[in-house]
Amino acid sequence: MPLPNAADTVTRVRITAVSLTARVAVYVAAISLVGVGVGLMVTAELGVAPNDVMNTGLSEVLGIGVGTAAWVTAVVAMALAWALGRRPRAATVIGGVVVGFAINGTLAVLPELDAMAGRIVFLALGLLAVWMGITGVVAADVGAGPLELVMLALMDRHVTIRVARWGIELALLAIGLALGGAAGVGTAIFAFCTGPVLAVTIPRGTTVLGTDLRNPAEVAAAGP
Repeated sequence: MPLPNAADTVTRVRITAVSLTARVAVYVAAISLVGVGVGLMVTAELGVAPNDVMNTGLSEVLGIGVGTAAWVTAVVAMALAWALGRRPRAATVIGGVVVGFAINGTLAVLPELDAMAGRIVFLALGLLAVWMGITGVVAADVGAGPLELVMLALMDRHVTIRVARWGIELALLAIGLALGGAAGVGTAIFAFCTGPVLAVTIPRGTTVLGTDLRNPAEVAAAGP
């Protein structure tokens, strides 16, 4: 078998670099889309995702923006994951920062809605944006989010995927409800529909991006 020449090696390196650059771009765009979706769901006032119930509760109690509350949650989650042996990667930190900015920015430009029809539209668009964003984040395969890092750390201690994920979601939901977070029909829809939706979208996303997520833990990091 002939040895590859220098030109072939350089070409392969460039292809790999471009591929990674594209995946990072997808990751940043996708995590931004998650923030937009959260902003739409908050504005709809029909309930948000379980983890965002806590963020809206913190927002009310501390008098800060929902995106800012998401930063607080991210920092606490990353610290907990690190203490459990899962050190945050650069993408984890970047994702936590970007999603907070996206949430605050979206809430700043969206109008308040009174009509139920408009609120339902915002909820539907928010769910769609969050699901598309989560799909992109997972399919890009450049790093798990803060809460997903906690889940993976628990799995390192032989906690099953379902128990780890649902335990985190239920804990955040309970804390959020105690703080007066924005739970509602949107919360139930997200909880019951996210898994089936991502089961369809993630495989397609990985096919498009050429990533290989055969490890169930990586796929489970997408949502409940």
